[in-house]
Order: sequence, then structure tokens, then C-alpha cells
Amino acid sequence: MQQDPRLNPKPPDTRIEEVRRFALEALRATSSIFYWIDDRQEMQDVEHSGFSRQNFSQYQAGMKAYDPLNIARLVNSSKRVATLRQDHDLASPSDFAHYKCYLEASRISDVLDFVFWDKNRPFAGLGILKSPEDPPFCADTLGFAEAMQPYIEFNLAAHPRLQSQRLTVHLSASFKFTRREIEVTTLLRAGCTNHDVADELGISLGTVKTHVMRIFDKLGVENRASLVSRIAQVENETVLP
Repeated sequence: MQQDPRLNPKPPDTRIEEVRRFALEALRATSSIFYWIDDRQEMQDVEHSGFSRQNFSQYQAGMKAYDPLNIARLVNSSKRVATLRQDHDLASPSDFAHYKCYLEASRISDVLDFVFWDKNRPFAGLGILKSPEDPPFCADTLGFAEAMQPYIEFNLAAHPRLQSQRLTVHLSASFKFTRREIEVTTLLRAGCTNHDVADELGISLGTVKTHVMRIFDKLGVENRASLVSRIAQVENETVLP
């Protein structure tokens, strides 16, 4: 049974907190947004500071489509560092004009976005937001940001979240796992029973058993212990950087 996340608040991710603090101090800004990027190029598990929840909700609800530096545009441009001031032409003039109204209402004067890549796949992003009171980005600052990007990317490479993403990609590509089969596998590795899996995913016990049998077949194993061992082997071979 799923628990109310408010009863068990997620502890802060110290590695991400260090990345955000380092970038804010180095680039002399007061607000930041860190997010993971899923396989649909959507933000996941966003962590922000100095930026109101209401403004971010407005962004997610409609403004994202007009943002020159939204994930899809950044990924398609292959940019690893971009700023609104220099790269606003990634969106049409009309889109950017519409987006500028939102920026002014949110008191954002400029944005610098980092995109972090794992080989040819974007896995996370970090936005540094300037307010009118912050010093603007200058050429030296942008040069420093370009040098920071591979440093932060390297430090995130061993993050458990990224290792889990790599495993998911490999299971999908090499073993033809479905998204549901990956979810079931994750729960089985955590020691969940079939009943636990059914409750957690909101599916029938019979459906769980079908998924388990297909997972065993795709991995060439016969029981849960062998499954755990096989997945660990896959991680050692393909997940670690």
C-alpha cells in the first residue's frame, strides 16, 4: 500500500544541494532549479530555491511551451550551457515575447541553464535564475559556466539516480523490458512479495505473477534470488561509469 509522502518526507539530497550551492555562489545568483530528465524529456523531482512554488506551477501549467530554454529545445540544440539573453532565438519571436511577460511578472531578468548528459542521453538540468538585483551574466561568468558544466556532470555521474536510469535504459534496450516490468523488477529487488507489488502498483495478483514469469524468462533465471544476482551482474557490467 502506498504511504502518504507527507508522513515520510523525502530527506534532502546532499549531493544535489552541494551542486546547487556551488553554482549559485559561483554565478552570483539567488535562485536555482535542479531537475532530473526522464525519457520523455520531462522534468522529474524538481528541487528549487529562491523561486516561488506559484511561479513554478505557472511555468509547468503553460509557460514551459514558450520557454526558449525548455528541455526539448535545449536537447535539440545539443547545448550544454545556454542563457536566455544569448539563446532566446531557440524559440520564435512571438513565443519569446509571450515568455518575457511571465519573466517580468516573476522578477527574473535572465536564466542560465546547464544540461547534463550521459553519453547521448540528457539526464538532468540546472537552471540559475537572475533577479533584477543580481549582477547580470557577463562574458567571464559565461566562460566559467562552460568550464563548470563538465565538472558538475562528472560529479553527478555516480549518483544513484543516474545509475538507476542507466539500468532502466539497458533493461529496455537489451532485454526488451516494458516500463511495468521494470517497476516490478525494482520492487522484487527490494524484497517485496507478489502481494506487496500488487498493492504498490494497483494491479491484480494474477497480473503480477504474469509479469514475474516474463521477467524471469527475459533474464534467463528461475527464482527471485537468481533475479537479484542477475540484475547486480547487469549493473556491474553496464551501469557503473
